[in-house]
Amino acid sequence: MDSDAEMMERHARLLGRFAEQAAGLAEDLYVAALAAENPAEKQSLSFAFHRMGRTLRQTCALEAKLRRDAKRQDHVEQDRGRKAAEARVAAHQNKLSAEVQRLIWTEAEGEGQGDTLKAELEDRLEIEVLDVEAFLAEPFEAQIARICAAIGLPLARPVRGAGGPSAERSEEPMVGGAGSAGAPAAPSTTPSAGRGPPPPRSGEAGRDDDDLLSDNDWRASG
Repeated sequence: MDSDAEMMERHARLLGRFAEQAAGLAEDLYVAALAAENPAEKQSLSFAFHRMGRTLRQTCALEAKLRRDAKRQDHVEQDRGRKAAEARVAAHQNKLSAEVQRLIWTEAEGEGQGDTLKAELEDRLEIEVLDVEAFLAEPFEAQIARICAAIGLPLARPVRGAGGPSAERSEEPMVGGAGSAGAPAAPSTTPSAGRGPPPPRSGEAGRDDDDLLSDNDWRASG
């Protein structure tokens, strides 16, 4: 099935062709009516010429109406697209405004600073929507972080997803390999001079004199 645009195009083409045919036929009737010598024949040809002229006028009027309808349809589609784009922009703008205002309520120091930041936010959003494509294409989290920076809203933490992983240290203790921040150092088992031998291990309480001698040798070596 043809679309509305294809149907209107076909109708316009047929009307244009019929108008040319009616104009040619009307011209022939005009010539024949002028050449007729019999009054009755002249009257008949003149009446046919008049009817063909009326048909031609109606065809031209229909052709003009069809063109007006096509333009009106284009305007309707453009207006529909414009309204849909405006709705998307308004929805995104409202979403941004709500999120940044939430951050203002959380991060601002005092009511006065909050009111100032909200006014700055309204002005900033009016500027943002001037470039609709960029406004809708930018990632949401990055957009929030950029707008907060533009209005001078200090954030205690970076907005997640706006600039990579946060550089802040986690408050939870880290468990694992050496050098981890916050992990307690393991006690050293290396003997140092002047500190004496390491304590006896479990099961060694009843050592003999040979063992004691080896301990004295160990002190001498220290």
